[in-house]
This record gives sequence, C-alpha cells and structure tokens, in this order.
Amino acid sequence: MHLIKSITDIINYLKNQLHETDITLYAGATDLEIYEFEISAGVKLPDDIRQFYQFTNGFMSDEDLFRIVPLNELIHSNSLYIAEFLIYSDLWELIINPAENNYYEITCTDKDQNKLVLTTSFFEFIQHFLIGGVFEKDGLYDWTNAIAAKNRK
Repeated sequence: MHLIKSITDIINYLKNQLHETDITLYAGATDLEIYEFEISAGVKLPDDIRQFYQFTNGFMSDEDLFRIVPLNELIHSNSLYIAEFLIYSDLWELIINPAENNYYEITCTDKDQNKLVLTTSFFEFIQHFLIGGVFEKDGLYDWTNAIAAKNRK
C-alpha cells in the first residue's frame, strides 16, 4: 500500500484499488443525511469523517466481517460506534469533543474490558484495517494489543 497521510489518500486508495480488496462500499451520504445525523446525535462530525461519509456511507469487508458503520446505525445506546466486527461482537467508538468537533478519539475495549484510546485520526484507524484487516500484523487487533501493552508499562 502506498503512503497514506490523510483521509483524502484513503479515499483515493479505495477509488483506485478497491478491486484488490474484499470491501464493498456503500453509496455516499448526502448532505441532508449528514445534517440529520448531526441533529440526532447532537454533535457535528469532524471534517475528515464527514469527507469520508460523503464518499461512502460506510463499508463492509467480506473476509473479516468488519464494517465502517453507516450513519443511520452509528448512534447506539447514546454512543457513536463508528466500526464493528462480527455483527457487533467488537465495537470501535467515536468520541467527539462537543466544543470542537475536529478533536475526537476512536476507542475500543481491550480483552480486560479497559477502554483504550487508539487514535485521534480516522485515516490512521482505516489505514490499520487496510494494512492488516482485523487479525493480521499491524491490523486492528495487533495495533490494539500494542497500545494496551504500552499503557501497562
């Protein structure tokens, strides 16, 4: 995979290399869908995440049963779950600072049920999935385990 430095790079990668993946993209969200989501959620989407959802309103990976969740499913029990694996067995939560929408965290729960902050960058999150899926080296679980190990030190 070429060097990815932004959400625009992720979008261009998916546009140009989709045939090399097992990903099915959903149609992009309309401005109205984004607006209605933001009203319902009570937060404004960060600019990079908004840009991604305008390109594709989520996606599904066949092999890993991993999804970037469409806007209409993002709100669940007052939480914003931006990604899920194996029909909601594992979840990744988007926590947006209500005072400044471009400050956010993507978190998950580790095997000991501790909440981990994985990143403040959506493209970094997607990049880990594109590199290693859920299970492979540098994928989502490997990355989570590395962060959990670093936090234990």
